Amino acid sequence: MAAPAVARAATSDDLDAVARAAAESVDVPIGLVTLVDGEWMRFAGAFGLVGALAESRRILVSESFCQDVVASDAPVVMRDTENDPRSRPTGAAVRVGAYLGVPLRARDGTAFGVLCAIDGRPRDWTPAEVGALRGVATAATNLPGLFTELPAETAPADGPPHSLFLQALLDSLNTAVFACDAAGYTMFGNPALQRMLDLAEELPTDAAAIAGDRLRDADGQPLPHDRHPSARALAGEPVRDVVLRLARPGRPPRTLIANAERITVAGAVLGAVVALHDATDQQRAQRFRECSLAVSRALVEADRVAEAARQVVDAVARSLHWPHAELWLADPVTDVLRPAASWTDGELDRPGLMSTALGPGEGLAGTTWQTGEPVWVPDIATETRFDVEGAARRKLRTALAVPVRSAEAVVGVLAIYADTLDEDRIALTAHLVGIAAHVGHYLERRRAEELALQLARTKDDFLALVGHELRTPLTSITTYAQLLSDNPDCWTSDGPQLLGVITRNTQSLTAIIDDLLDLAGLESGHITIRPSDTDLAELTREGIETVRVAADRREITVEADLPERVALHGDPQRLRQMLDNVLSNAVKYSHRGGRVTVALVEEAGVAKLSVADTGIGIPPDERDRLFQRFFRSSTARDNGVPGTGLGLVVTRAIVERHGGRISATHTDPGTTMVIRLPIA
Repeated sequence: MAAPAVARAATSDDLDAVARAAAESVDVPIGLVTLVDGEWMRFAGAFGLVGALAESRRILVSESFCQDVVASDAPVVMRDTENDPRSRPTGAAVRVGAYLGVPLRARDGTAFGVLCAIDGRPRDWTPAEVGALRGVATAATNLPGLFTELPAETAPADGPPHSLFLQALLDSLNTAVFACDAAGYTMFGNPALQRMLDLAEELPTDAAAIAGDRLRDADGQPLPHDRHPSARALAGEPVRDVVLRLARPGRPPRTLIANAERITVAGAVLGAVVALHDATDQQRAQRFRECSLAVSRALVEADRVAEAARQVVDAVARSLHWPHAELWLADPVTDVLRPAASWTDGELDRPGLMSTALGPGEGLAGTTWQTGEPVWVPDIATETRFDVEGAARRKLRTALAVPVRSAEAVVGVLAIYADTLDEDRIALTAHLVGIAAHVGHYLERRRAEELALQLARTKDDFLALVGHELRTPLTSITTYAQLLSDNPDCWTSDGPQLLGVITRNTQSLTAIIDDLLDLAGLESGHITIRPSDTDLAELTREGIETVRVAADRREITVEADLPERVALHGDPQRLRQMLDNVLSNAVKYSHRGGRVTVALVEEAGVAKLSVADTGIGIPPDERDRLFQRFFRSSTARDNGVPGTGLGLVVTRAIVERHGGRISATHTDPGTTMVIRLPIA
């Protein structure tokens, strides 16, 4: 609502005196001189006001009876205002019981304000009282210098007034803007302010209370009233690029950049203007860059997959400010996901989120592994596709999991959890997919590097094999054959003994060649595995009986803990070859009087065979080469234990052709070989 003219008083004290004269002329406690200022009725003069209105000295036009005086350009007399909602305006300390208002007129006769008298209880206004108030109004407008009239704001011939352009500009901005007067009372706020802060249509009267319960400082701490941008600006403090956090219940936090300016004219403070810019997207992009850099650094610096996994989840969770992250890697033997690493923010209710294993389609990670596609959970509390009860109990709200791919398959899952409802699904998914691709490439590269290193070592070990394991028996065969050829008399006396040496060395060479052919055939697939229903427990018992003679000869105790039957689908001939290799190694590398312990159990669809010895062991710096072809540990060479370095390599090939895995654990003394084979 606007008036045809705007007037200002020479001093507020002068108009306060006019308001007092108005109240005393009709014997009421409150008198006001009000001027129309856009959406506000401003109290240019006031008498008898208390509370917030005494400080703000203004009221919305919509809450004022004065609007009726301006609209009608005539006195307004209201005996009892009880049923009128305007009888208790915002900030008023007392109720308006009765109202009497008359226009304040400029010299040209146009109304620019109102002189009113207010009583706190209903009353009958007499014509004499109406005349008295009009007399005060006429006298006030005729006093020289009391009012300085300004030209009425009229529209130019070619368009609307500049204020409309300014209002349209503020309304169109995505930046939130609001202003307050010198007393800190809100004057206006644009639509972007209400959208950004989730405010009601009616802004708080106190500008420093705007989103005061939701704004936080850069560290996330509650923002005190005197640190609000409007309060700081009014106090004369420069407010430039101040970082604030916006925390809304059930919503992801936002990052705001605040700028505020105090407005002064001729040394007088008129108010302040505050602008809030949402910098969440820019900050998130920066966090994405930091995350990618941290992950790349981790994958370059990590020596082992386990260390790389730990550093990756740490980098992802910390840089994205999500409280929990986890990396799962596929176990091809058991066809399950197993946890590789996790990071949590340390709260007591967060650890223990990961299980020991997940099958295809189980939970968030298992579902992602099965589908090979990212899975977004916008609200864990309402998720029904799979079980996320553990995350819900730990007060986590949003989750995202993406597959980690190699060139051929999904080899793992990277998952992150938030304790707020995050809305930026597309950007976050794209970023995490990129991180998962880095991890997948790293796993591929590590495998390629290990193969290259293994190949280089294989060449050296093959030369050592040729130089010792092949040359030695060949030398013996050649020497004894030459001896028999050159000395016919030897056939009678030493012939059988010499032929025995030749036979043993020939058998040794044949075993090496057989191992090499077996290994090449198994790895290339030329040797066919012929699976059938097989009892692994019975095969193990047979293998133990085979090595027991050699064990007894060296006083080695062989203990077995075997179930009656473990049925699986496998090639009995190759499985027996595998058992002979690991059992004979355990006996061969044990000290005289040592112990070999064999155990077989069935658990979760997997047959687990462990063969432990108390033998010479393997030095720590050589253990990662245990399953490389032609490798023989320094302890074996130093103790003169014969071998070719092919037995365990062939064993691993047999196990892997059955879909299983073989690993070694080390104790002091001794080594334990663990073989896991799927039952089905």
